[in-house]
Order: sequence, then structure tokens, then C-alpha cells
Amino acid sequence: MHFDTEGFYSWTASDDDGRGSCGITGELERASARLRQALESLAPGATGAVQFVRLDRYASDPSYIYGVTLLRLRREKAIAAAE
Repeated sequence: MHFDTEGFYSWTASDDDGRGSCGITGELERASARLRQALESLAPGATGAVQFVRLDRYASDPSYIYGVTLLRLRREKAIAAAE
């Protein structure tokens, strides 16, 4: 079981055209995998990151307090397959 006092992991991916996706999970490995999947669906040059987050219990609307960035990735150009 995961308690929100331990924190969560936020992942965000985006490209230069403004397309992208993001999410929150309780597992670092899952956040890393989701980030990689998201980058594969975006154009070369897309970037993404995984950050540690905690729930802000004092905010009037539900929100997160973002902490340290744990992983940064960039999608490079696809390699053409040889025929």
C-alpha cells in the first residue's frame, strides 16, 4: 500500500509542437516506463522528466509540491531500418 505522505512520482513529456502527456504514480519504475512510452509517440527532439512530488495538504484546491527531478530524457531521431 502507498501512503501519500511518502510522496509520488510525476512524469511529463512534450515536443516542440506542444503535444505531450503527463501523469502521477506511486512507483518510480512505472513513472520511468510511462515517460519512455510517451516519448516514443512524440516527434524527435521531445523531452521529458520524472519528478518527486508530495500532496499539498494546505492548498485550498488539490495540488502537488514538486521536488527534485529524478530523470530527464530526450527522444533522438529515429534510426532508419536497413532493407
